[in-house]
Amino acid sequence: MGYILRQIFGCFFWVTVVNIILYGLPIPKVIRKCKQKAYMINSNNRFEYQQASDCSGYSTAYVFRHLGIDIDGPSAYKQILFKLWRGSVSGMGIILLCLKYKVKVLLRIGNIEALKDSVCKGIPVLVFTRTVVGSRWLHYITVVGFDEEFIYTADSLKENTNSENALYNRKIPVSDFKKIWMTSKIYQPLMFNLFFEMKR
Repeated sequence: MGYILRQIFGCFFWVTVVNIILYGLPIPKVIRKCKQKAYMINSNNRFEYQQASDCSGYSTAYVFRHLGIDIDGPSAYKQILFKLWRGSVSGMGIILLCLKYKVKVLLRIGNIEALKDSVCKGIPVLVFTRTVVGSRWLHYITVVGFDEEFIYTADSLKENTNSENALYNRKIPVSDFKKIWMTSKIYQPLMFNLFFEMKR
């Protein structure tokens, strides 16, 4: 029995090490209650729509443009390192792109109130999710606002858009957002509720 437990623990340990190398070490941020009940980032930005599995580039470019860096999705995606299967991108690829453009970045793991608190800083927050509830496909989206009912996002996947608004193109019920934000898998046990805080 002790041998089996050691094997399970050893497997869990090395899987976690590989995930940290690929995605970075998330810094916990947990807040009991966000001070704001609703918040929307008012930004003169634009929506772009991905052509393949390049949501990481489009979502990062959206945040970069908010920070005054003139870049589009395809250009950002092309510069991202650590591309994985089918062109998907690890968190470390986004972190390295931020460093290249001198953007300060923190990979966070936290609760919905912590995410709301980060949005209240006035900079869009890059979030790692599933595409929709029930999907196994992973996806990067940019959170730009929230209220008590919805999380408002800039989504580069055109079929996900459900709003015609200058500030967001997809609104997600908070209950559904919590479901798509749960991205952990058996080989990614600690990779859930991840988001990137960026600033210059």
